[in-house]
Amino acid sequence: MSLTWAGLDGPLRTIDSPRLTALLLAVGEPERLAFAGEVEARVRSGSRAGSSFDPAGCLALTVIACMPTAARAAALLTRRDMREWRLISTDCFLQIARARRLPWLGDLGVRLAQHLPARDPWGADWLFAESLLIAGDTEPPVTEGAVRAWLLAAEESCWFGRSASLAEAYRGSPWLDLLLPAVFELDGVGSDLPDLFPAAVTSLVTEGRLDRKTVLSATLDRLTRPDRPARLRPFARLHAALEPVPVELAQHVPAYLAMLPDAPSPVAGLAQRALRALDEAGLLDVDTVLEAGRSLVARPEKVLVRAQLAWFRQLARRAPQRAADIREVVALALAHPAADLRERAAALIGVDASVIAYGGHPAAGSDAAGLARGDHPALAADLEAAGSEAAGLGFGGQPAGPGLPAVVPVAAVPPPIADAAELAAEVVALLHEASALRWERVMAALVTLPEAGLAETLGPVLDRYRGSFTDRWGRIPFLGEAIGARIGRERGHVMRERLLGIVRRSWTDAGGGMDRSLINTPSGVLTLRIAELAAQVTRSPVPVLLATPTHVTGSLDGRTLVQRLERHEAAGGEPWPLDFQQALLRVPRTVDAEVLARAEALTSPAGRQLAGWFRSGGLPDPVSTRFVQSTRDPDGRVVVRRVVANLETGRGDDDRILLEDALCTINRRPRPEYRDQPAVEADVLAMVLPHHREAVAAWALPELAALADQDARGASLLPLLADCSGPIGPAMTLALAYGLGARRPANRVAAVDALLALAAGPDPFAAAVGSDLGDLCADGTVKLSRVVTPLTDAHQAGASVAVWEIVAAALPALLPAAPRGLPDLLELATMVATAVGARTEIPGLAAVTGRSRAAREARRLRATLAAG
Repeated sequence: MSLTWAGLDGPLRTIDSPRLTALLLAVGEPERLAFAGEVEARVRSGSRAGSSFDPAGCLALTVIACMPTAARAAALLTRRDMREWRLISTDCFLQIARARRLPWLGDLGVRLAQHLPARDPWGADWLFAESLLIAGDTEPPVTEGAVRAWLLAAEESCWFGRSASLAEAYRGSPWLDLLLPAVFELDGVGSDLPDLFPAAVTSLVTEGRLDRKTVLSATLDRLTRPDRPARLRPFARLHAALEPVPVELAQHVPAYLAMLPDAPSPVAGLAQRALRALDEAGLLDVDTVLEAGRSLVARPEKVLVRAQLAWFRQLARRAPQRAADIREVVALALAHPAADLRERAAALIGVDASVIAYGGHPAAGSDAAGLARGDHPALAADLEAAGSEAAGLGFGGQPAGPGLPAVVPVAAVPPPIADAAELAAEVVALLHEASALRWERVMAALVTLPEAGLAETLGPVLDRYRGSFTDRWGRIPFLGEAIGARIGRERGHVMRERLLGIVRRSWTDAGGGMDRSLINTPSGVLTLRIAELAAQVTRSPVPVLLATPTHVTGSLDGRTLVQRLERHEAAGGEPWPLDFQQALLRVPRTVDAEVLARAEALTSPAGRQLAGWFRSGGLPDPVSTRFVQSTRDPDGRVVVRRVVANLETGRGDDDRILLEDALCTINRRPRPEYRDQPAVEADVLAMVLPHHREAVAAWALPELAALADQDARGASLLPLLADCSGPIGPAMTLALAYGLGARRPANRVAAVDALLALAAGPDPFAAAVGSDLGDLCADGTVKLSRVVTPLTDAHQAGASVAVWEIVAAALPALLPAAPRGLPDLLELATMVATAVGARTEIPGLAAVTGRSRAAREARRLRATLAAG
């Protein structure tokens, strides 16, 4: 009897592992080895024998039955379509392996364990690999994937009732002593540790299964290595669960000191508490306390600094002979950005807090020699020197007021693609990582490069990425059509021809205007332009694309556009309509007299239209208006509110191009829309209207608002908008307000970048952003507590005047509402007002009274403004 797929397809189709096992074992070893090539061909072909279920688990049985070596078996089982190891019947798999008396079963287990993914492993996949390791009496490899899968399998054993507790699951594993140390050694594993991990390890320590000293040392070693707070949190909780006594703490003083300067706040707090416990137990010398204090008073977290100042107060009572040294370290807190901590530090060392300016330097006109008292003249000299060096500087050593760098000139685009080989490389790069600039360069090259060498270099690209190019709709399929046209290949199927016909009609039907269904956002223009290229590149060739930008913002130099049209006229052809219209939208609204004269010398219809476009000032700025969306409960109360912008054309006549109707009109619905919104392609969107950032911001507002009122990602459009030109209106200021209040810190950083760029420009914007923040934060649409940090960063970067205008405009709406974060904003306001010498009167500020922190900060701000 010999093995054939005809005989095996029955159990493969029905996923009948026992029957398949019986068929495989019914033949001899020579027959099975002879069938190995057939198994390899079947697995590599991806054929699934017509099963409605995934038969990978059964195919794995044919692999173990026929492969002669562990290497060949692993090569098949680790293929992507065979990685569903949890579908394999482990009992049948081992039955076949034992019947064959395989000596390499453990080797196969090692090879499979080495391929366990470090991200999103399956616990069941680990159990399968583990069964091979146990059967082969072999240890697993200590890789991140194996460790994560082992941890997950232990957790799943509790979920499914195989273990009564996580401690029992760890205790029952033969790999506990091998793999648990790696949990502490491999960075990043902490983010996947279950909540019960600290309790489980502590339980094993208590019962003596794990050595307490070893676990505590490993925990502290992990906490001293920098990482994200979420990844360190389980180890901090394990440290707390172990409850080390002072004698144990004393053995790890260097580790605790190492955590203080840069570790995440919870970890630094853990180290501070451990060292303070040692100090209170009399096991820490004063010099070590001072060393810890130098690290902690420089940290921004107020809770850590406040605790450290209290610790120093106790230390001063206990060691009065070291008062001068203690005061010198406490004086470092005079530079803390928090006013209340500066006051605490000043009181502790006997300094008059009224002459300490923000940033820790002596206020103007003060007597620095009087800042230190007693026997500590060195402190006075240091402060006096710092004050002289800081003359004219705001907080953080940055110039106060408007002294920002000049606007950096906009960079030109890279040179055009030079030959077919470079074009092929750019097309492949585009498939993996698209960008607006890459699209523009590829499109331009498809028009201008000669045919020589195109078929030889682009044909293999079409063949290799056939799946990407054969979808029905989208930029990549249209690009494939354009490439196919240039190299002489036949067009695609009927549906694609029908879609291209719709696109062609949309730009030739001047009476009906642009089909809005084809443009969800301005970025849809790029898709239509690629479709136009696919349809026209051989039917109506042109010497050069008109709309290819000359600057990375998408802007197109007017002189360059005139030169390109001159080439068109010399070639005797007309430009493609969408290409020409996009070019019109990219040129600046004003050009010099020489460019205008050259445009008026053009004779073609497109040339005459370009000259008229220049004379009229181009596309009028679209008009944006604030629009409030809301959802209400059955009683009519507002539940969710979002402020966006509508858009209408700024043109008062009918002399507009077809794209204007699509790009300059937005009418929002009264309820916020949280679904089916096209993702913002930041660079594509910005490059369509580079001189009308207000219109681009209006289109993107739903997605930018989602940065703050949902958990959206990606605020990269904000800096791009700041680099564009055009008036700043409600859409742009709302966009910046939402970015400053974004949930994710990275998005807030992008908003700060945009704020700094706008602050370096001539257009006023800050007061409007402040009004928007006041409105949005007063009712919690945007969380004020998130806004303070990016505004502080902008102030420290030198945009103090803009930050003051924002804060001053926001406070009147925020003071009566008193949202969370108001005291911090008031503290920032005092800091910035001091830096810019503000005397602005803030409506409602005097009404904030009482003993709360907000009232104290309000009084401090009033005093600063009165003295400004």
